[in-house]
Amino acid sequence: MKKMLMGAASVIALSIAVPAFAQSTSTVNQSNTGNGAVVDQTGSISGGDSLVNQSGANNTADVTQADDGSGSTPQNVSDVEQTGDNNSATVNQDTSTFAIQSRSYIEQSGDNNTADVTQLDDWQSSDVIQSSDGNSATVVQGDATAALTDDSYGNTSMINQGGDGGHVAEVTQIGQGNDSDVTQTGLNGEAYVTQSGDDNTSYILQDGESVVATVDQSGNDNNSLIDQTSPGGIRPIDSSAYVSQAGDDNSSEIYQRANDGYAEVIQNGTDSTAMVLNYGNRSDAYVHQLAGDDNSATIEQRAEDSDALIEQTGDRNTASINQREDSPPTENFSAQIWQSGNDGQSTIDQDGDNNWAQNAQTGDFDVSTITQTGSGSYAGAGQYGDNDTSTITQAGSAQYALVLQYGDNNNSMVDQSGNNNSAYVTQWTDGNSSWVTQSGSGNTATVAQ
Repeated sequence: MKKMLMGAASVIALSIAVPAFAQSTSTVNQSNTGNGAVVDQTGSISGGDSLVNQSGANNTADVTQADDGSGSTPQNVSDVEQTGDNNSATVNQDTSTFAIQSRSYIEQSGDNNTADVTQLDDWQSSDVIQSSDGNSATVVQGDATAALTDDSYGNTSMINQGGDGGHVAEVTQIGQGNDSDVTQTGLNGEAYVTQSGDDNTSYILQDGESVVATVDQSGNDNNSLIDQTSPGGIRPIDSSAYVSQAGDDNSSEIYQRANDGYAEVIQNGTDSTAMVLNYGNRSDAYVHQLAGDDNSATIEQRAEDSDALIEQTGDRNTASINQREDSPPTENFSAQIWQSGNDGQSTIDQDGDNNWAQNAQTGDFDVSTITQTGSGSYAGAGQYGDNDTSTITQAGSAQYALVLQYGDNNNSMVDQSGNNNSAYVTQWTDGNSSWVTQSGSGNTATVAQ
């Protein structure tokens, strides 16, 4: 086994050769197995530049860089390249003393490699590329109490993990420019991103089965997109996606094509918007838009045994759930929308078999539409005051529809065709109106105004 300790020696050699404002430069090349390289470039005036290249298995590389801020164009740059299995790379860059560029690049080919990057303050940037299986990458950028009020700066991170899977990617970015990009292929991939404030954005692409993606954004210009559609392969199984965005300009899109998919989005106030699309069987999708503001939400699912829920608490709501089976066997959809006041609107559209839908709106400019075609049926609605409106259309089989509107400028329409119909509409005072049309079989209709 060979061990190399570089850092103090490099700095001394360079300071002899170049008496002022010298950048510390280090190059380490190691081949075979069980090598270790330690590079320490701290307080090196104009920063450090390090290259570690290791081929073989069970190698370790540890790079530490810091700058004292006194150079004219300082920067910390680290490049670690490892081939073979069971390698490990650790990079620590502290540039909090001065507004300088820091950059870390780690590339590992082979199985069961680990990469850890910690970058404190300033322009941080990190790339981790891991090919093959069972790799793990952790990137932490910024903080140390928001780098003592420079607020913890430019963050950016990219993790790309290939091979047959078993990967874990963790990114934590605290304060200022945030960004993050995680790409994983293969089975059993896990990706976690936490951003915590400022210009957030996150993109996760997972191409494989049994994958999990979690994004937590906590405030400011949020955005997030999770793609688990397995664009490079057959329909995957068992995908999960969780997004929590706590306030500010939220947005979120989740794309899944898995059987047994699960997607959940939570948005706490401000400009909201969320979309979930899933084209696999036995999928669940939930969007919670809490604490109001300019909500909007769309869930679209295209296969059997799927459940969907949209919850919106106040302000400019809009919601839509649309579930259809493109080549129908038995679909077993269920959908609910809950809106607590303000500008309302709500739509549920389900295509066939064992339908079930609910729409509840509590006041303000309500509007609601439920359309279900064929089989088990039940619809619902609600509303409870202000400019209500409701339309329920169900075609065929064991329908039943209930519309309740309590006061203000009500309106309602129920249209059910064929089989065990039933409809009850209750509107208690104010503008009332109601039309019920039922065609064939068990009919019953009651309207009380």
